[in-house]
Parts: sequence; structure tokens; C-alpha cells
Amino acid sequence: MSENIPCHEDPAQREVICILPITFPTSKVRIKRDGIEPVAPRRDKLDRRDYIEWQISYWDNKENPIEFGEIIILAHKNGKISKDEICSIIKEYGDPKVQPFNEQFKIKIFEEKNQKIYKDFNLLFEKTPILHLELDDGCYIRVTLRHKQRAVGYQSMVYIYIPVQNLRAPKPLVGRTAAKKEEVSWVPNKIHILGLLKAFLIASYDHRNDIKKLIRKYIGACE
Repeated sequence: MSENIPCHEDPAQREVICILPITFPTSKVRIKRDGIEPVAPRRDKLDRRDYIEWQISYWDNKENPIEFGEIIILAHKNGKISKDEICSIIKEYGDPKVQPFNEQFKIKIFEEKNQKIYKDFNLLFEKTPILHLELDDGCYIRVTLRHKQRAVGYQSMVYIYIPVQNLRAPKPLVGRTAAKKEEVSWVPNKIHILGLLKAFLIASYDHRNDIKKLIRKYIGACE
């Protein structure tokens, strides 16, 4: 399942709210213990080591804003983020002199010397570069490299990790299993949004150009 995550504005609270499913392990949203090991939330009780891992996008294949695209547009509309703040980050992180992450780093394979397991098989380790940005509420953002599936080179994937205790649910998630088809709410703040903007601008040239185009179309051109 790979449906886009819906985000909308609560005009009364001047908040952007995203609705995250937590029981579909093949979707863009998963729960991971310590941000690493997948958790089966219908079976395993959640605890404070658990994070939502959200592989976040900004527009669909028709260039309609989704997810981060919706978030930043709505946050600007309700006054949470100014155009000047957005343009300042675009100027710094989207500068042509700044080489994108996927152009500067590669995935490497290392062999564990003289170590054979399963008879004739040598043990290899794959080393994948990851950019990591800590945020002030326990969330963090990562940009990870992946091999392109239908082309040569690398593609960058942007993820945000959200502690389960930061999520809004009918009952606190910590200490219980998830209900069938349970959904939770998350309210991104300025720090989350500007951090994600930075991540997309340095992830790749494609991400950078897309984000600049999205901002120019829906918020306005930066001088």
C-alpha cells in the first residue's frame, strides 16, 4: 500500500494536521523501534523507543502538492512560516554551488576478510551514507541513498522520524497495541517544516528543482 498521506488545515487552531496510518507495514509509514527495527503494532505493545518512519513526498506524478507540499503551502497560508524564511533557506541550501547529496556520496560494499559463512559464501557489508538532522522535540530527519531501479546512479529518499508519544491518538500509544486500521494525527511545526525543506534541497538536483518550482508556483518566486 502506497497511498499518499493526507494533510489539512485546522483553521481554528491555525495548525496543519497529517493523518498517519500505523498498521500497514508496506505503506510509506512504518513504526520502527529506535528508528531501525520494524515493529508489528497490532501484535507488539508500543513503547518510548518507537518512532513513526514516514517516507515523505512533496507532489504526485501530475505535480499536485501532497504531503510536504501541502504542509509548507498551508503553513505559509496560515502565517506559521513566512516567505522570507522559506527563501532564505532556498538561497542557502539550494545554491548551485552546493552539490547535492546523491552526487557527492556513494553506496559501498566492504568484505569481511577471511570470514566465510554458509560454506562458500563470503560475508559482505553494505555501507550506505545517511544525512541526519536532529530536531528539538525528539523528531529527526534522514536523507538516505538508494540505487535507482530503472537507471544508473543513486536516488535520495527523505524520511522524518516521529516519536510515538508525539502523536495524537484517541488513547496514548505507549503501552498498548494498535487498533485495527488505526490512524493517528501529527502536527508539524516550523522546525519540522524548515528541516524538511533543507533536506529536499540537498537531496538531489531533481528534488531541488522540484521544490523550487513548487514554491514559485504556490508561494511566490524568491528574489
